This record gives sequence, structure tokens and C-alpha cells, in this order.
Amino acid sequence: MDTDTPHIVQLASRIAANTTKLNTYIEAHHLPTPSFDVNGPKDTLVPKEEKDVEAARVAIIDDTQELRRLVLGPREYLMSYTHNELTSQQAITRFRIAHSFPVGSEASFEKIAVATGLNKTNVRQIVRHAVVKDIFAEPRPGVITHNAVSRLLAEDQVIHDWVGASTDDLWQAASQACNAIEKFPGSQEANETGFSLANQTSETVYQVFSKFPERARRFGNAMRSFTEGTGFELSHIVDNFPWEDLGKGVVVDVGGSQGFVCFALARKFSSLSFVVQDLEPVIESAKEHVPADVASRVTFMAHDFLTEQPVYGDVYFFRWILHNWSDKYCVQILRNLVPVLKAGSKIVLNDNVLPAPGVMSKWQEERLRSMDLTMTELQNSHERELEDWARVFELADPRFKFQGGKQPAGSNLWLLVAEWKGDE
Repeated sequence: MDTDTPHIVQLASRIAANTTKLNTYIEAHHLPTPSFDVNGPKDTLVPKEEKDVEAARVAIIDDTQELRRLVLGPREYLMSYTHNELTSQQAITRFRIAHSFPVGSEASFEKIAVATGLNKTNVRQIVRHAVVKDIFAEPRPGVITHNAVSRLLAEDQVIHDWVGASTDDLWQAASQACNAIEKFPGSQEANETGFSLANQTSETVYQVFSKFPERARRFGNAMRSFTEGTGFELSHIVDNFPWEDLGKGVVVDVGGSQGFVCFALARKFSSLSFVVQDLEPVIESAKEHVPADVASRVTFMAHDFLTEQPVYGDVYFFRWILHNWSDKYCVQILRNLVPVLKAGSKIVLNDNVLPAPGVMSKWQEERLRSMDLTMTELQNSHERELEDWARVFELADPRFKFQGGKQPAGSNLWLLVAEWKGDE
């Protein structure tokens, strides 16, 4: 396009071209058109493997956001942020408004008020704010119906828990993050956070959740939307590390929860044996659900990784664990491995790596930058660039040799490897 063409026109042309590309794929594969109609698709339906089409979809998101910002202008753009952006989502999940009337039916504000126990005026405020946000529909004044978004909240417990945890736990922590930074400058302690201030406690997020089982259940279920979603498939772990080179080696899955990673690895690599470690309540629950076909090679052990590691292994595997901890505690966790390490032992992390600015779409980068802030708000941790991961291993012990890592195609997480060299 002519370089003299105004940027907003270039954006509009790109949006049109990429929308045409996306729609052509949808029609060619007989997929439903994107719609928030109550029977519309719940997801984008474009496979990540269709790289050109997925790139077009991501470009549409980036370009429409940029066009909106430019057309608003700096002043209106800054004023477009509203402090109560999430209030209606919080109310919908806290008061189960999406469950207050069946999908496919209509409801008045009075009916919703009776079902939820809320005041009719508050219901009208909340629901009409949600409708503006494309949650629910109001086909006639005062008549509310479900759309695809509210239907998802009514029918998908994981998504409902994600929104509930985001608004009742994460949003509250975020609102106190700057206060925590001011009160505890430079802190690496997990009990000196926005979450701690929001909950008026000197305890950590997990200590608080241990006292409130329903909050803990909701938060854990919400996290499943990450670890079980697109880009978190176990195949990325199974297929992108030379597990076969370990022979009859032992893999210790530190903080391994229910053992899903080890089950997948055990099915493909019949010579390996596995130890899944987590806190005792998690382990006791996990033991009840071990598949018979791998039970002889996957054992479970209660272990707190903030204490010394008792198991001799060939690989110590951490999936999305260390990003939860500040550098101080990452160093402690790694040092706790040293007494059982032998020359050649590997530490394998499946974790986030922050990109250099501008190397991915703004939409995708924003999600990682947001996660970076969330780690500080919850536990005084942070996401790390590749160099930061190298520094953590160096601080833990110079005998760790960080070997870098890679992000498998289609994976949201990287595989990072360090080798214990011992006293060479």
C-alpha cells in the first residue's frame, strides 16, 4: 500500500483483507460464523495448526484494537478505562445470575431478582452493564435472554470459576498491588502482596485458600482453563525432550499435582519410572486415580519442595511451578535438589518465558505482561525472560549449567533445561 496512505486506512484495509481470509476458511470448512447468538460457537474454531488463518485472526484482533485507540485519541483512550470494568462479571458469578433462568427462556428483572435474592434495581444495573459488554441480550425492553457468552457462564463450570476467581480474588489483589509495592518495597515474600492486603492478612494466598475450601476449589478449577486449554497439551512435553535417552532413568515430577504429565510420559517411554511429588492432601487425592496401565511405574510422594529433596533422580521436572515464586525462593527450591544430584542430572522446566518487546502480537504479549503483573499481585513473583532464568540457576549454584530452551510449535510454555555438572 502507498506509504502516503493514512495509517488508519491501512489498518482498515488489513482488517478487511484478514477478515475475508478468515471467513473464506470458515465457509470452506463449513464452520459456523462467529456470533454471540445463544447457539453460536463457544470458541474460535480455527485450529492452531492452520498458521496462516490463525495469524489472520490474531492480526484482526491487534489491528481492531489499534484502530479503536487511534480513533478515540489519547484523551478519550485514557478515559475509556473504567474502574468498575469487572463489576457486572463479578456480580454474575457471585450471585449466579447466569443460572437464574434457563437457557432458551426469557426473564424479567423481577424474575432474576427473585431467583438471586438481589434488589431489582441492582439487577437492572448489573445486567444492563453486562449487556453492553455482550453478556446476555435484551431483545425487548426489560426482557433478558441468554446469548453465547452468558450461556457459557451458565453451562461451563470452569469458565464460571475463571470469571469468579478473576473478579473475587485476582481483581481484589490487583487493586492493592501498588499499595503493597509502596508498603513492602522490593519484597520477595509471598505474604507481602496485593492479595495479602486485599484479604487483610499476613498469610500467603495458599494459606488463605486452605481455610476456605470453596475459594480453593474455584481457584484451582479456574487454573485448569490454562493448563488444560489450547497450547498446554501434554504432547509438547512428551515430544520435545529426549526422554528416551534416559534409558531406565527416574523422573521426579516436583509439584506434579495429579500426575498427568507422568502418565503421558509413562505410556510412551516404557523404560522410565516416575515419582510425583506434591503436598500431602494433593497426593492422597491423586493416589485414588492412578490409571492401571501405568500404576507400576508411577509412584506418589508427599513432599514440600521448600525442604530438601529426598529422591535420587535423573530428571527433576517442574511444570509451571517456579513462575509462582520470587527469585529468592526459586533459588531455595533449586538448592534443595543439590544433595541428591549427580553429574548429568537434568532440571527441566515447562514454564513461561517473557518475549522481547514487539516479537509477538500485542494481544498475545499483553496476556503475558498481564500474567507477569498477576504473579506480583499474588506472590511477589514475576515472569522471566530467558536471561532471568539463567540468572536464577547461577544464583542457586554455579554448578548448574543452564542450557537454554525452546518453545515447541503451538505451545504456550517453553521447555527449559539445566544440567548439574557437579565438581568438575
